[in-house]
Amino acid sequence: MALLHQLSPGTQVGMHETRWTVRTRLLACDDVDEWGEYLLGNGRAGMWLALEPGPDGLRASSWVRQPFTADEYDPARGRLRDTALTETARGRAAYRADGDLGVVPGAAARGHLHYVEYRTDSGVHVAAERLALDAPWLIGVDCMLTMTDLRLLSKASP
Repeated sequence: MALLHQLSPGTQVGMHETRWTVRTRLLACDDVDEWGEYLLGNGRAGMWLALEPGPDGLRASSWVRQPFTADEYDPARGRLRDTALTETARGRAAYRADGDLGVVPGAAARGHLHYVEYRTDSGVHVAAERLALDAPWLIGVDCMLTMTDLRLLSKASP
């Protein structure tokens, strides 16, 4: 779990044969688990990295997220545009964030996030999250990643 706290803004990581810089760190905790979400940038693109507890230690996943309007995503019905979603988890978690918060709609340094996780009929893991009740839902699709795909290259300067 120490890796959750080592990936602070400015830390360099290697993933998918690309060097990334942690721009935003969001640490969240619900009644059961603590996890980290990190917005990574490399000058041209951004990607989210999630580190969550799993049965064999930390589980890593990478996500491409974008905001969706209420017309495009309905969490009550489990629909994203024309795709039916099967809900697998729903909850609320306290979070604290640091780094570049301007890139995350509705983000404050501390607060509560709401999340809903789904599977599609084809087995794709989809997650929705918002950082305030009036913020847009950020929808992400899990891009397969293992802990061996992730390398810590350099820590952020204090």
